[in-house]
Amino acid sequence: MRVSNWNPNRYDQTFENVAVGRLVDAAEVIAGVTRRNCPVGTISRPMYKSGPYAGQFWTARDAGELKRSIRVVRRKTKSGKAFTKKRSVRVYAGHKKAFYASIVEHSKPFMRPAQMATLSQVKEIIGVK
Repeated sequence: MRVSNWNPNRYDQTFENVAVGRLVDAAEVIAGVTRRNCPVGTISRPMYKSGPYAGQFWTARDAGELKRSIRVVRRKTKSGKAFTKKRSVRVYAGHKKAFYASIVEHSKPFMRPAQMATLSQVKEIIGVK
């Protein structure tokens, strides 16, 4: 038997898109549980008006800023283009204004327990046994 015009790379993009879509769905599940587990402060205050850090935006505190900073990100290269394989999906917490995410994670873990709690759901979404 002979197969002519066989192109093994023909459906690679379709398979890749499906796989990345599943990874994003799994990451959204983890992010949702992380948001529910995230500790929320009760104190809000404006940025410093005096002192060495006066006028710096990161000195302000908003209740729930850490919770709002939890997001799902598809990793990209430094040039802004996605990787060739586009398989890197991550859940991030914190940004410039919520720089204390790692400190909170070490004192009151909220991301690691969320990952462990959703392990069975993630395996089901990805299709792993």
